[in-house]
Amino acid sequence: MNTVLTGDIGGTNARFVLFENGNYAADTFRVIPVINHNNLGDAVEEYLQLINCTSVQQASFSFASTHEYQDNMELTNSDLSLSVSGLLNRFSLQRCRVVNDFTAAAVGIMSLPAECLSVISPGSPDPQGPRAVLGPGTGLGVSGLVNAGKYWLPLQSQGGHVSMAAQTQRELAIYKILEKKYTHVSAERYLSGIGTVELYQAICQLDGLSATFEKAEQISGAAIAGRCAVCGEVMQLFCKWLGVVASNLAVTLGATGGIYIAGGIVPRLGEYFKESDFLYWLHNKGRFSEFVKEMPVRLVMEGEPALYGSFTCLDEHYDQFGFTVTG
Repeated sequence: MNTVLTGDIGGTNARFVLFENGNYAADTFRVIPVINHNNLGDAVEEYLQLINCTSVQQASFSFASTHEYQDNMELTNSDLSLSVSGLLNRFSLQRCRVVNDFTAAAVGIMSLPAECLSVISPGSPDPQGPRAVLGPGTGLGVSGLVNAGKYWLPLQSQGGHVSMAAQTQRELAIYKILEKKYTHVSAERYLSGIGTVELYQAICQLDGLSATFEKAEQISGAAIAGRCAVCGEVMQLFCKWLGVVASNLAVTLGATGGIYIAGGIVPRLGEYFKESDFLYWLHNKGRFSEFVKEMPVRLVMEGEPALYGSFTCLDEHYDQFGFTVTG
């Protein structure tokens, strides 16, 4: 049996699953908090012990890093590090590779069943048109897909770090607080779990209030329940800016094939997101508003696209992406 270990390594959790003879083995799926480990090898060892697996032949990991993909790397929003050659040797692998997390997610979206996708806006898709993929999680992942005939080729993007701009005086005041702290205010400073907390703290500072919440899920939960006006403003801005950033990505790529929202945050917002101003700001593109309105928008509600994508990226057609070591 050919057993392939795949992992989606984010700033908060590492998700693992085995593919056995090309099939996703759902009973082997596990989630391990990355805070428990300093290097990926230890997390992999814990996973293999949990599922009582003693041998895998190949491994492929999606990994969120701002650096060029090479043998030794660290996560963008965590101290977790990896060595591709170290993993190969430690687990006696025939081949080990690492790819950008949202490169893998973009590739994996093509393998998800339709029931994993929720239609936010049906549009009029071009089946061969480029597709935009972005998703707020611990950070903000951005990618895209371009049709190359038999295969869809992903973009290795760091689009989560594009610069943001304010559109109102209130937003400018928030921007100035973040600019003073970070100098460069990227989309990820707004559209991520970390960014949700940053926004909440900035608004509390502006309004002279004490910050009582420390986690993004507390802030979004209070907003959905209508228990906190500051949290409500944070999440309204979150949905607006996600629409703005998605729209910018869509017109940049000419994403006539569709816009896909992934990541861990948006699916948990449920109807709150669907009833937000996200679509208004997505479609607010002046002379190109109708162009964007024709693009379908789908939300990845379940499934693990980065794990499917990590497996697919072992195919030789994706050799140009990521970093690979063979035994």
